[in-house]
Amino acid sequence: MKYLDLVELINERPVYTKAGVKQGDFGAVMSEKAIDGKWQVVFSEFYTGKDIADIMVLEEDLKVYKSVPKERYPKKPYTY
Repeated sequence: MKYLDLVELINERPVYTKAGVKQGDFGAVMSEKAIDGKWQVVFSEFYTGKDIADIMVLEEDLKVYKSVPKERYPKKPYTY
């Protein structure tokens, strides 16, 4: 894992849920290296880019992707 890797949260923990992040959410690694097995990750909303949380996540709870799989894109909210 490295800086700016795209990651998915694959395990839920109370500390993540409390921050507003749930299993299946995607984020970007914001740290150069792990600290005590945790990476700093920013999770953002699809389509808006609004940050949900900037938290430390255990490496075992993350999966690295090259890009978000098309089937994992959420439906776009209806706009007028």
